[in-house]
Amino acid sequence: MRSIMTGCAALFATCVALGTAAAEPRLPSRRIDVAFHDADIRNVLRFFAEVGDVNIVYGEGVDGRVTLELHRVRWDTALRAILRTVGLEMEVQDNIILVASQESFSRERQAEVDVVQHCLATDPLRTRIIRVSYARAADVAPFVEATLTERGTVTVDERTNSLIVRDVDCPR
Repeated sequence: MRSIMTGCAALFATCVALGTAAAEPRLPSRRIDVAFHDADIRNVLRFFAEVGDVNIVYGEGVDGRVTLELHRVRWDTALRAILRTVGLEMEVQDNIILVASQESFSRERQAEVDVVQHCLATDPLRTRIIRVSYARAADVAPFVEATLTERGTVTVDERTNSLIVRDVDCPR
């Protein structure tokens, strides 16, 4: 269980962190000219890895041939277009690009959703007491309540100016 937070600043930081999604890392955006005729997609990916100074990881299911001629196209736009034409997708993690079939990514995303839904439905509720400073707990409670799951509750203890939060501790 995470440590009990104190202070309105910590509470606000938690609310902001729960409410925002991590942005996708930036890919090289310079414009390139490229032409391939009936080229193996793995060789094309090697070329893009070299030009973009990134690492590209792909598995056995990544195959196909591609013909293209692109002029003054952003590097990342060209890569996404090429992958889409051969039924592939990519995911960016730092300076590593993972390339796999659309079905593979769909199965992976569905598995992640299933794990989170199972966790939200079955994990035990945990209680946290959050002391609020520099604000009234009753004024802060609606903001905290907006971040809770369906099973979560928030109660205000006016005597100690604290929030009593009960919720599952699952990744969302």
